[in-house]
Amino acid sequence: MWDLLPRGQLRPRRFLVVTSARPRGVVAATAALLAAALPAAVLSAASAATLPSTASASSADTRGIRQTVVFESGTAGYDTFRIPAIVRTDEGTLLAFAEGRVGGGGDTGDIDLVLRRSFDGGYSWGPLQVVGDNGPNVFGNPTPVVDPATGDIVLLSTHNAGDASEAEIMRGEVTPEQSRRVAVQRSTDDGATWSAPVDITADTKLPEWRWYATGPLHAIALEHGEHAGRLVAPANHSTSPAPGSADTGQEAKYYGAHSLYSDDGGLTWQIGGIDTPLNGVLNPNENTVTELADGTLYFNARDQNGGSLGTRGSTTSSDGGASFDAPYQLVEGLVTPVVQGSVIRLPGEEDRLVYSGPADPSARAELTLRYSFDEGDTWREGLTLHDGPAAYSDLVDVGRRTLGVLYENGDSGIYERITYASVPTVLLDRPTPGQPAVITPDASGNGQDGEVAGSPDQVDGVFAGALEFAAGEHVAVPMSARLDVGAGPFTAAAWFRSDGQTDQALLWAYGVGSNRNQWWVRLEPGANRIRALVDTDTSSASLSATGGYADGAWHHVALVRSVEAIILYVDGAPVATTAPITGTVTADATAGLHLGVRPDGANQLTGAVDEAWLLDRAASAAEVAALADGNAAPDGAALLHLPLDETRRAPLA
Repeated sequence: MWDLLPRGQLRPRRFLVVTSARPRGVVAATAALLAAALPAAVLSAASAATLPSTASASSADTRGIRQTVVFESGTAGYDTFRIPAIVRTDEGTLLAFAEGRVGGGGDTGDIDLVLRRSFDGGYSWGPLQVVGDNGPNVFGNPTPVVDPATGDIVLLSTHNAGDASEAEIMRGEVTPEQSRRVAVQRSTDDGATWSAPVDITADTKLPEWRWYATGPLHAIALEHGEHAGRLVAPANHSTSPAPGSADTGQEAKYYGAHSLYSDDGGLTWQIGGIDTPLNGVLNPNENTVTELADGTLYFNARDQNGGSLGTRGSTTSSDGGASFDAPYQLVEGLVTPVVQGSVIRLPGEEDRLVYSGPADPSARAELTLRYSFDEGDTWREGLTLHDGPAAYSDLVDVGRRTLGVLYENGDSGIYERITYASVPTVLLDRPTPGQPAVITPDASGNGQDGEVAGSPDQVDGVFAGALEFAAGEHVAVPMSARLDVGAGPFTAAAWFRSDGQTDQALLWAYGVGSNRNQWWVRLEPGANRIRALVDTDTSSASLSATGGYADGAWHHVALVRSVEAIILYVDGAPVATTAPITGTVTADATAGLHLGVRPDGANQLTGAVDEAWLLDRAASAAEVAALADGNAAPDGAALLHLPLDETRRAPLA
């Protein structure tokens, strides 16, 4: 057994492989090479290592897209983090992988494979884990996938000597042990610990291949047809020139793409489709795969030659990745620089493919999502997540109608950080910042539709449907002349349900902060009450009602301002009253009406809202009771009525 050191330096060592299940068919020669290719400090299931985490800066933009820095270059002992890959486990945990590059941002040298996990859909991330460390050598190209049969996370990776450059490897100037090699690991505990890597190069790399890379991004588990359960991983390679050729093998035309597949949960792997065209037109390289509705596999690859329009190619596989149906063909309408990209299928009413990658044709910049509704035949423009420098990315379906994007980006440099973006899928057809993507309609006939932020769940309400909010989700009705109640009377009412224990905004209008014109109703479980405030340019009135209303049950709340009094109702009954005050609540209005959050994003409701009303008069006690009892519409016209029983895409401007 041997440690891998700079070329020409080998030293004997003892090496123990610890893995949850040793792959079948790995011959003794391969096992011997494993010790040479994957030396010290690999992690076994009993020896997973972690490093201190860096702070995760999280922010949401006006579209409801939340972005969180997962890996920041220059932290945790690493000069640069690169090559993102992400999967969602059966437990709902997000696993974000990357290469931690110790000595610099280049592809050679001391490179570790690292991981951070999120248990809340990407809003926060746990400490950095070192999944693989080859000492001064390369341990990279993470390609994870969840085995549907066991729930284990299977991880492919690629390795080589730390001082062997891509050019040297492509020219054939290194030994097989120092060249690119392939390994597999697995985790049986949701990514907390990992088995030691097992070398599978003999089964996954042809003898004439020189350069090699798994992924780098997620692999897939097939869901349809006779190969359901099969694991399929995208990979790429370069091949050797023909004997007698004047070529060195470093030319772009020697790059190719292939697939790997496993029918036993990642224990053993085979080479599937191979495309090395050698035609100088399109040379597929780093590629991505997704499964279409009929079980056909769609592959999309970087054109390494860079001479094709858009620099992307695609093909399909009708036999579960065992072969390609045809050589890679040029993709029209998907213009990118020469760069890795990711594709995922989002099933649903509008079955679509989503592609992530830079949109600037001449530079790695403008990380953008593009969409196809015809299985990759045509593509349309979509959301831009980052206007500045950006490169590699990976996509994951998070559930709750949310798409996750893990991508390299920076302000002045491309590889300053790796960021996770949580993108509500309802936004995918509305790329323009500042325009609503989704609305919940106003039933009053006044056109005061609520703009939906995030992707709240549609749940059963008190009457028909309701919207249930989690972090970053709410409804906002923009300020308009119709919503301007000024110094006059008004009535605001809605149903709510929550068992959250923090202060939570139920209804909030016009402004926020001290000495600001506003009114609001807030659930305050810590004080065991509901509280309301009416603030004018001359006076202020506060009301509260004691009670355990954060009990997970539906309650009705109404706030009424009249010339006689200000009254807070709960469940149809008056619970607090104050004397009337003078002045306007809208003199310095900066917002309209918000449901489920303050206008500044604080006091998030973690619960549901149903049947919101706003009247430009004071409802009587009987009218409020009728609203609470049977949702009986008040007499006369309403300024606003949001039933909250549906959401729809806003019409394009």
